[in-house]
Amino acid sequence: MSEQGRLQGRAGIVTGAASGIGRAAALRLAREGAGLTLVDLNRELLEEAAREIRKAGGPEPLLAPADVSDEAQVGEFTAACRDKLGAVDFLVTSAGILRRTGFTDLQPKEWELVLKVNLTGPFLCCRAAAPIMIEQGRGSIVNVASLAGRTVSVLGGAHYTVSKHGVVGLSRHLARELGPFGVRVNAFCPGGTMTPMVTQVTPPEELEATAAKFPLRRWGRPEEQAAAIAYLVSDESSYMTGACLDSNGGAVML
Repeated sequence: MSEQGRLQGRAGIVTGAASGIGRAAALRLAREGAGLTLVDLNRELLEEAAREIRKAGGPEPLLAPADVSDEAQVGEFTAACRDKLGAVDFLVTSAGILRRTGFTDLQPKEWELVLKVNLTGPFLCCRAAAPIMIEQGRGSIVNVASLAGRTVSVLGGAHYTVSKHGVVGLSRHLARELGPFGVRVNAFCPGGTMTPMVTQVTPPEELEATAAKFPLRRWGRPEEQAAAIAYLVSDESSYMTGACLDSNGGAVML
């Protein structure tokens, strides 16, 4: 099947859609015909993403400046997707934050913040979308975890590693519970990807040294990760659920 039109007539939600992997995923899904609800705290960057989608010829997206760790806001944008776009066929939870604080300096407040965004956020989004998908008898949830959800974070702190392991566990558990209703749930574990979240907290020399350790000897591009997300969303992965798809340039082998 051609990529173009693979998601024609489908509608869904992408969180963290203003930048990085989330933004690349939104553009890819829109190019394949999907109607989108774009979620992020940054309204200005959301509007930029929407302009990019329009320029690429994708359907006009619904913008939802919102906090994924706020239960009420999650409920609102999920209902808006269903009511205004007609369905919630898929959910991509890409919103996340990275902190590098070492364990002995890590304070409970920062620990709670990272867990709140990176793990409670996907939980709330899945909980809001699941009843709609069950009623529809179909749905695909892609929870964006990380290489850190498979091993240990290279750039982040213990709280980042724990949050991403939690996302993998949440995805596998939900796959078992929601599978009988026709709802698939997979974790996506990107690693070594050049995104603003990474470059803003990592010196250039460290980025270069880290890339030299990857088997492919380079950092990945958000567009490469978006292609894998589109596959998990689409019917081409129709027999995949409870999986953890790695895309990290071979770094998981290190």
